[in-house]
Amino acid sequence: MASQRKSHVFRVTGLSRELPDGELKTALQEALNDNLTDDERSHLKAEITIVPSCYVSDTERAALVQFRGGVPQFLYELRVDPLGDWQVEVGDNDINFDCHFFGFTQLYAPDDNERVAADIIAIAGLDGHAYGSWQGRGNLGRMWLRDFLSKDLPQCRTMIYGYNSKLSSHGVDTILDYGRELMEEIKKVRNTKELQQRPLIFIAHSFGGIIMAHCLVKAIQTMEEDHPAITSLHRATYGMVLFAIPHKGLVMDDIQQMLAGDQSHPRERLLQQISSKSDLLIHQLADFKNLIRDRKVVSFYETEQTRQLVLDSESGRWKRTGDFVTTVGADSALLQLPDHVEDKVPLHADHSMVVKFDTRNAAGYRTAVDKLRQFSKDAPSVVAARFTQTRAKPPPCSTVPFKKDPMFVGREAVISAIQEGHKAIGQRHERVALVGLAGVG
Repeated sequence: MASQRKSHVFRVTGLSRELPDGELKTALQEALNDNLTDDERSHLKAEITIVPSCYVSDTERAALVQFRGGVPQFLYELRVDPLGDWQVEVGDNDINFDCHFFGFTQLYAPDDNERVAADIIAIAGLDGHAYGSWQGRGNLGRMWLRDFLSKDLPQCRTMIYGYNSKLSSHGVDTILDYGRELMEEIKKVRNTKELQQRPLIFIAHSFGGIIMAHCLVKAIQTMEEDHPAITSLHRATYGMVLFAIPHKGLVMDDIQQMLAGDQSHPRERLLQQISSKSDLLIHQLADFKNLIRDRKVVSFYETEQTRQLVLDSESGRWKRTGDFVTTVGADSALLQLPDHVEDKVPLHADHSMVVKFDTRNAAGYRTAVDKLRQFSKDAPSVVAARFTQTRAKPPPCSTVPFKKDPMFVGREAVISAIQEGHKAIGQRHERVALVGLAGVG
């Protein structure tokens, strides 16, 4: 008998960290049963996976829940409003159900017998979903970051990052806003010295790569004393696996049509920032390429065209049934870095399917996991060396270009104060202003 396809995945947060996994699973199953109807108890089967919270200061754990046979009535509200949350009482505590996956979610527990080799952060694209964008369309609905990497990279802490980029929403977010939001969340999941120096590998799809690039550029410009978790990002980043990133912009004629050409639509400013030949992206690309020349990059690009969005008159919904277009061409998806820095890999898929793998034997997955394995093997020693290297800092000096005038009254105390003030400035930039009447020495 064919197995039933699993439903949407729900994230459950607020679970006690004190209970063992088995007891926690039982308690959650009982809470689910209490909220199911009699009919649902007979035909719905819940699959529960307890996962760690990736937030270091969190005293709770999380769970991923899927149902076979449909979605229970008490969670149907989340299907109607996928950006919402639903609370359930469990004893004296409230647990929270959602399917938007905003923030960071760890997908599996790393192998207890091994030291965590690297953090993997996966960022989905515009109008995408933190979990669903990586989920295959096959009958088993495998999500490769969870179902495959848990077996192939058990030594890594693999996390997905969710953010609201729905084009139908009235958000006014820009690239700057999305970048700030991501950096704030990174501070929370990498907030100790050990975590900040742990190797970091990014996986990104489409617009997710634009946000990632923005954060790395900003990290280089941030003072270590202000935000150590952010300034460490560049040194900690060993490599990145990029899927169809529109470094030079997206083809968005259909999206513009969907917004009815409304120049006042809240999303219009964001669309201008990521359109083809965007000045903002051109400048960011130049900065990004300069700072990753000693990192490892795998750039996948699509070789199949994508159907454009067309309004379905019967359902009133926008569907991809229009003409075929190349959403992100190779010229935009590739950084054109030297081959020893950037692996350039074509994938026979369209812009959406380029990150969906149904099996571990899929050609794209085999290439990606081989690169990720090598990254996780090589990264610890390389990244550790970056953090142990001390930059040679020349001592402060001053030069007097002319012979001292015998009438000069001397400013040894001032010069000494300037030198003392510059002895331990670290990575900060200090300036000194001398104030006085011109010509008096």
